[in-house]
Amino acid sequence: MAGRTSFRPPRRQDGEAAKADPSPTPEADLRNAALAMLARRDFARQDMAERLLKRFGDAAPVAPLLDWLEGQQLLDDNRYARLFVRSRVARGQGPLRIRQALQQTGISTALAEEALAEAECDWFELAASTCQKRFGAVPPADLKEKARRLRFLQYRGFTADQCFAALDAAALDSSALDGDRLTE
Repeated sequence: MAGRTSFRPPRRQDGEAAKADPSPTPEADLRNAALAMLARRDFARQDMAERLLKRFGDAAPVAPLLDWLEGQQLLDDNRYARLFVRSRVARGQGPLRIRQALQQTGISTALAEEALAEAECDWFELAASTCQKRFGAVPPADLKEKARRLRFLQYRGFTADQCFAALDAAALDSSALDGDRLTE
């Protein structure tokens, strides 16, 4: 290890050892924890409040901190809802499941509806592509298989109309493929 030197902190002139900084105040701890959480991902106001209260106790001054975070535009329920919807659509989840998950994080029904409307997603097409990704282009062989696919789509949060349209699209795609094979 020639040429490598280890780092040593400079010696103090007065010969005293460096004194440790006093521990930060509880408000500073609370603010630092909130900023660390927001550095990783966005949160809804209610979700952030619940997490901070769980960590610091009910006596922690969470409300003024949340107001400050909103004033600094670090915490925004509207932005959170739009990002949440976009990420869940990318996962192949339907509007019913997304709405329920938003409400569980503390987003109001009106804001959830607004975020879903802004998504500009064709839910019928998303249901069909989700079904095709999971089961392939092969149509259901019998009613038992069709019921299985229907339950899967309902679990993913699609409405009954969207589920049946996706199953019908799979059947139409397979009949079109069969028709192409017959003409060849």
